[in-house]
Amino acid sequence: MRVILSAGKKVYFTLLASSFMFPVSAFAQCVDTQDCQTLGYTETSNSGNCVKCFFGNYWACPGKTSEKEPEKPEEPEGAVLGQCTGYAKNCKIGDILYTDGTCSADVISAKTPIAVVVYIGENSCGQALALEKLGAFYWSTEYVDIPDLQNYTSDPLNDFSSCENTNAVNDYSFKQHGDNEYYQAFWAVYNYAPSSMPETKGKWCLPAGGVLNSITQNKTAINQSLTRINKEIIDNGSYWWSSSEFSGKRAWFWFSFSGIFNYLDNTKLGTHDIRPVIEF
Repeated sequence: MRVILSAGKKVYFTLLASSFMFPVSAFAQCVDTQDCQTLGYTETSNSGNCVKCFFGNYWACPGKTSEKEPEKPEEPEGAVLGQCTGYAKNCKIGDILYTDGTCSADVISAKTPIAVVVYIGENSCGQALALEKLGAFYWSTEYVDIPDLQNYTSDPLNDFSSCENTNAVNDYSFKQHGDNEYYQAFWAVYNYAPSSMPETKGKWCLPAGGVLNSITQNKTAINQSLTRINKEIIDNGSYWWSSSEFSGKRAWFWFSFSGIFNYLDNTKLGTHDIRPVIEF
């Protein structure tokens, strides 16, 4: 190796062929930095037959690569509302979900709440509850066993497919009728979007039984967050439709006071409250 020093703190060097690989980045003609790692010297000790960086205690050693490890992709700054991105692993049930896709247990005055987290799956996909009920609606005005919707003959505690269920009903209705006015609850959900984020229209879903059961298990934490942001808590005296189907004639509904599910006391033509969820 031949080293020539010149004025102005610049180092000019020429490398001769040798028996081991010298850091590729060290072939630079002119170096204005004293960062050894930038030059490609990555070893912190001399393990034998190594070349030392001119400016520090880093070495380049035979048989070891000096290339930097590939950078890991950055975590998303927030969820994409309306689809699963895995961001929910950064959240917990009861957190406030904001319009920028971030969640927090705290009220952040500079951000706008859009929902409260009520379910997080093993795949780090979450569902968050709208900050308001939409009113009382029929589940449907016809008795049809939706072809792509699984029937649950016992409490639908294992059904977390809120949006898959909602899409199945909407797809069937549009295919058969050209709209989904026959399925009032799903029509209302389909057309819902909070004023703070109108672009989420069409992305909200009627909650499945397992998600409503998660609300039962975590009602205190969820209501605390709703109270902190002055939004409608889960009251103790209403029945909510789920998107979980029992049969062509009946669907499951949930009693917010006890968390009990029922399908017998009303057919799909019965009216119950609806409150949508959104995936994130």
